[in-house]
Amino acid sequence: LCVKHGNTLYVSGITASDLTGDIKQQTEEVLDEIDSILARRKTNKNSILSATIYLADMGDYGAFNAVWDEWIIDSFEPCRSVVEAKLATEEYRVKIAVIAAV
Repeated sequence: LCVKHGNTLYVSGITASDLTGDIKQQTEEVLDEIDSILARRKTNKNSILSATIYLADMGDYGAFNAVWDEWIIDSFEPCRSVVEAKLATEEYRVKIAVIAAV
């Protein structure tokens, strides 16, 4: 799930566990899980250096981005890449990996 090396935490691609939801619900769940992982490692979303977001359908970009923009704190936006990708199952709408300072 995550690996710490020096003062850097690498969080693998996180997906939602409730796959019945739309992109908004799945994104909220994934971001909540990232918050939890970072908190357990004594850091938070303000320390995220970069994020890679995999969307099953780039048509979901607007809805995803609205949730992301509500979650991220102004002046703490990490470098970010958003790509369309075929995910492990067709129920997955989003997968997010982050690198954070600790």
